[in-house]
Amino acid sequence: MKIEGEIRKVLKACGPLTGAALSEKLPQFTDIALWRQCYKSDTIRVSNCARYYLRYDILRGNQLRLSPSILRDFLTFSLIYLTDQMVEIVEAGTILANRFRTISLKKLSWAREALLQLDDDLQQVLYDHCVVFLSGDIAYYLAHETKRNHSQLGVEINGSDIDIVIIANRGAPLEKIEQIEAQLLTIKKIYLTTPHIGEELDFIVKSIDTMLQQLSYQDIHQKIASKILYESYFLMGRVDIYQTLMKHLKLSGTWDHIERDFETALGQRKSTIEKILALPPDASTDDSEVASLFFASKERLEFQ
Repeated sequence: MKIEGEIRKVLKACGPLTGAALSEKLPQFTDIALWRQCYKSDTIRVSNCARYYLRYDILRGNQLRLSPSILRDFLTFSLIYLTDQMVEIVEAGTILANRFRTISLKKLSWAREALLQLDDDLQQVLYDHCVVFLSGDIAYYLAHETKRNHSQLGVEINGSDIDIVIIANRGAPLEKIEQIEAQLLTIKKIYLTTPHIGEELDFIVKSIDTMLQQLSYQDIHQKIASKILYESYFLMGRVDIYQTLMKHLKLSGTWDHIERDFETALGQRKSTIEKILALPPDASTDDSEVASLFFASKERLEFQ
């Protein structure tokens, strides 16, 4: 088959490559065509370097998904290699995994820097009354720097968002909490519009009562909030608040609910892969039904 021969030729010349690098060298083939051939071939292998975590596709009826999506996993977090390149893949896999860890730590530093830019009195409020944690790609050391455009500002962003959650206890001064939000909004704009930064800083500030109520894991908003706590990475503030939240996450049964949903999403991922392998050769992500198999709704713009 022509496409397999071209893939093999590139891999022989270059060694193991990510899906994105392979796509750049073979622009005559679609990402779907490359994905299908790499997974169907007897002589081409795919090594995944990602950990998976749960997400909800709100625009598709709150469908359970795994992140990274199938296409993001192939392009960014997978290495394509030949069966006789086992030695090379060990080194390449280690290098790739370390790259994402390095990127994650850099984004984590930007998160800390944002909080350290707050006025001293506001930082003290965080230490006295709040817990701050990260979620998403960074929490799993999966942050990437695949360039994308900010839809409103038209500026270029360095891949994964920096997602910060701030939970305030009942004694937190409301006026100071509002000032923290206002200053973080200013820092968010600076991060987006400063060329050497180019980071999307997303944050939410809420009360501990709100967080505890969300652990009921009933509607989609509660499920997302609970999942964010489940996957969180402690950043700063009151450790005791964080421990209390994690305790309630488990005692409420929500921890188990999330893990069962993950197992469900994992089973659906396997079924989705079977559907993709059965697609016709000319299938394209321009078709919304095909696109829904490969990535979550909000990711689509990243692949256009």
